[in-house]
Amino acid sequence: MPAKTLEAWLEHLEHAHSKPIDLSLERAAEVAARMHLRPAGKILTVAGTNGKGSTVATANALLRAQGVQVGVFTSPHILSFNERIVINDTCASDEAIVDAFEAIERARGDISLTYYEFSALAAATIFERAKVDVWILEVGLGGRLDAVNIFDADVTVVTSIDLDHQDYLGGTRELIAIEKAGVARAGAPCVVAESNLPQSLLPQLRRIGAECVCVNAQYELTVEQAHWSGTWQSSEGQVSLGGVPRSALLPSNLGAGVQSVLSLGYDLPRNASTLLTDLQVPGRREVRVVQNRTVLIDVAHNPAAIHALNEYIQTRFAEKTCRAVFSAMIDKDTGTMFALAADTISHWYLPNQSQNPRVARALDLKNVLVGTMGAIASCYDTVAQACEAMWQESQQDDLLLIIGSFTTVAAFEVWADETEN
Repeated sequence: MPAKTLEAWLEHLEHAHSKPIDLSLERAAEVAARMHLRPAGKILTVAGTNGKGSTVATANALLRAQGVQVGVFTSPHILSFNERIVINDTCASDEAIVDAFEAIERARGDISLTYYEFSALAAATIFERAKVDVWILEVGLGGRLDAVNIFDADVTVVTSIDLDHQDYLGGTRELIAIEKAGVARAGAPCVVAESNLPQSLLPQLRRIGAECVCVNAQYELTVEQAHWSGTWQSSEGQVSLGGVPRSALLPSNLGAGVQSVLSLGYDLPRNASTLLTDLQVPGRREVRVVQNRTVLIDVAHNPAAIHALNEYIQTRFAEKTCRAVFSAMIDKDTGTMFALAADTISHWYLPNQSQNPRVARALDLKNVLVGTMGAIASCYDTVAQACEAMWQESQQDDLLLIIGSFTTVAAFEVWADETEN
């Protein structure tokens, strides 16, 4: 394999291993077996439609505050592939990732792996070499057949279950729940953060033999306008936190992260309430000031995420005029997303992303917004052009949204960095 740099490796993987999604554990499991990947530490696997990132970040923050050595695998990344593989809050180096890719390449032989499978195996290789105490693995798609599920988790979390990726996971919440539940293991805790349970979820977890630890059953959350509180299970008995100030992140995901740490057998750090209040996750309800404008950045790219984001805006920014740069993948239910946000967002700025054929065309999105809903929407060739227009047309008191796919947020970050420096 001639590729030596990480950039060259990623280019190779994008071209040679970018086949259509083919959910299967067999390929990655066989390569992991050839590499003798055997995690020495505990594993926490997080599945769900939305909320995985904030749950992962919560568990990591609580563990790191106690000095636990933690490896975190998430996807996709925003700006740098290295963001996917983090050890003790530091992104893996190019050299470490390249070494892992080379080891995978030697082991795979004639087995064809996807880009994502290479990523997951690279993370596992790096975590094993670093001998971290806990692996936190975020599911990429579904759960049962996701590559991270080749590793038996000591604790699992199912955050939320809603309609997304129906072509791969099924067309109902009940079918999707079965796929999410597939990360659970017999005799191991599965933290269920979903309060509106699909009828199939708990029966499936019981068939697997998992120990169900459900919100408002085995652990309790009380959410008020300004604060939230919780009481969780631990090996030593109940653990409580009261009056935690609400932040941009949902208490349901924070609470699930707390329970996952306790289920792993760890305590909570003394400053847990402060950590939960101050926790921020890039691209998840991230509020910043850019060029004298308040900006809300969120990778909300399905109806459930837009619904939750809309509620957050109505609670915190109800008096502001909202404008949005939005783009999403072609298979997303953009019509429902637009309808949910119709009373919140007054102007839509729709960029094309011609370098990615999976992204919906701006004109198609505009036709839905203008033709069906009578909204105000404009098309642009790039995310940068859409941002320029939104900033020029906005008022200082407006709330400017960057929402949709990770690629939309990534392009905004590049534009914001170039205009501020």
